[in-house]
Amino acid sequence: MRRSIAILGAIGLGVLLPEAGQFSFIIKYNLMVMLFLAFLSVRISWQLLQWAHFQVLGINLALPLLLFVAVSPLDRDMALALFAIAAAPTAAAAPAITLFLRREVAYVTTSVLLTSTIVALLLPLSLPWVAGREASVAVIDVAGPVFALIFIPLFLSLALRWISPPAAAWIMRHSAAAFALFLANVFIASAGASAFIQESGGQALLTAGKIALATAALCFFQFRFGEWMGRKDKPIETGMALGRKNTMFGIWLALTFIHPMAALGPIFYILFQNLYYSWQLYVTRGGEGETWRGGDLGRGRLGGGGNLSRGRCGGGGIGVWGKLERGKEGEGGRE
Repeated sequence: MRRSIAILGAIGLGVLLPEAGQFSFIIKYNLMVMLFLAFLSVRISWQLLQWAHFQVLGINLALPLLLFVAVSPLDRDMALALFAIAAAPTAAAAPAITLFLRREVAYVTTSVLLTSTIVALLLPLSLPWVAGREASVAVIDVAGPVFALIFIPLFLSLALRWISPPAAAWIMRHSAAAFALFLANVFIASAGASAFIQESGGQALLTAGKIALATAALCFFQFRFGEWMGRKDKPIETGMALGRKNTMFGIWLALTFIHPMAALGPIFYILFQNLYYSWQLYVTRGGEGETWRGGDLGRGRLGGGGNLSRGRCGGGGIGVWGKLERGKEGEGGRE
């Protein structure tokens, strides 16, 4: 409950202090630290790849084009805004947020790596058709920033786990600071959205209102449809993989290659996906107000990271058929 209130407080404070939006450059570095902490608890393996990941990827590639085709005849600004956010891959912060929900980080991390790689490679092919010939862009212009954001923290976490497992375990026991970084990002992003809306004129405000409603509907649909897709064993994880979007990527995409008004899609999505996460956090914790402790990772409660406290950095992962792969450890972590 306290975490839900903290998220809502960060959003409200951002709305009241729009000048804080000028610190948006900090978001990237906060994300990289959050990812580093989340990746410490995950064993990366192709065996983690499941059919559901390809379903999420297929929707990630098809939905933005379908939305653009359907909405563009009615409202081109709205269509571009929806495209900008629907085309974004799974958020780089999703593994860290999954960590807060005490769900399987490895599952969501696999979605981040898969969707970010494929979207970065294929998006340049559709951009000229959506935004006009002037939007032609080289693959490296899209892929470079995305790969740096994700793979630098990934390689650093793997290196630390290989060089010093005790150091990795110690960091994980003190990783509750990741939530403070998350709140800082929510605050700054909300401030930026507030500043953008306040600077808009009357007609722009009307357009912004329509885009806000459409974005709210899209956000709810993607989370709920993802939860339905994973309803048998991983509803929260699949919903997170599909619904939690890399909004910073969407904003950059809109401002760089499409149109400033299109940036409203990912800007509003920041608000709605964090409101949804606040509700998720309350529901999954049962409203009991329990707090998360970084040490939970060291005790293996999150799946994929439990071996860190014992100096083993492999951890259990989820195999291609959804079964727990315990390596040499038996039930309950015994040899």
